[in-house]
Amino acid sequence: MWALLVCLLLSALPATAAGDGYDPLHAQLEGPLVVTTGSVTQYKLSMVGGPAEAGVGNYSYNADFAGTGSTYGSYFVPGSAEPTSSGVFYINLTAPSEAQTLTIWINCTSTGSTESMALPLVYKVEVVEPIVFHATIVNTGDVAVSGVPLALYILKEGQWSEVHSTSLDLAAGQSYDFLYNWTALDLESGQYKVRMLLDPSNAIVTFEGGATVYETTIYYDVPGYGGVNTLLWVLVIALGLVAFLLWRRPKAKGRKRR
Repeated sequence: MWALLVCLLLSALPATAAGDGYDPLHAQLEGPLVVTTGSVTQYKLSMVGGPAEAGVGNYSYNADFAGTGSTYGSYFVPGSAEPTSSGVFYINLTAPSEAQTLTIWINCTSTGSTESMALPLVYKVEVVEPIVFHATIVNTGDVAVSGVPLALYILKEGQWSEVHSTSLDLAAGQSYDFLYNWTALDLESGQYKVRMLLDPSNAIVTFEGGATVYETTIYYDVPGYGGVNTLLWVLVIALGLVAFLLWRRPKAKGRKRR
C-alpha cells in the first residue's frame, strides 16, 4: 500500500522568525493513500516550528473531511485534540462503506505566549472495495510448526505476481483464520486466476492428499458478477506433517567389552 507523506512549509517573514527565535511551522502527515471500505486506519500528524518552538507554547489542529459519495458511518477522529507541546498526534480514519474519494482538511496551529501561526494541510484518500482472501488453515498433525510460509499470487499477463506473503505458527490440532484485504488498484477489468501457497518448498509441512497449491478464479470489475470487486475465497486446508519433522535422539551405543 502506498504511503502518504505530506510535507508543507509555511514561510514567515525572515525578520519575524529570526527576531522571535523560532523556525517556520512545518507539518507532516503519514499514512496510506488508499484504504478499503469500512476499514479503520491510523495517521500520524507531526508539527515542529512556529511560536511553540520557543519553549513556551503548544501545537493543536482541527480536521474535517468530505467525500464524493455517501460518508455515512465514516469518521476522522479526533477531529481536534487538546494542545500539546510535543506536536505529535494520532488520528483514526473509519472509511465509509461506499467506494469514493475523500478530501481531508487539517488546520495545524503553533501557538506561543504572544502569537500563533497556522498551516493548512489538504490531501485525498481513495476508498476502494477490496478483494478479500479468506482461508481456514488446520494443523491435523501431532507436532507444532512455526514459521510456515504463506503467499498469495495472481496471474497477470502470463506471469504469477506475488500479492502478499507472511508466515504462521500452528500448534498440533490448532486452526488459523487467515484474512487479507487487497486493494488491487493496478488490475484492469477481467478474469484472473489467484492461488495460495503454504510452504512452497515443502520444507516444513505437506498437505493431506498431496496438494501443494490452492487456486481459484476471480472476476474483477466485470458487470454481471454482483460484488465484482470482492472475492470471498474460503478454503479449508489441512496440514499433514512430514516425517522429517519428528526428530529423535539416536540411541546411545554401549561400550564394547574387551
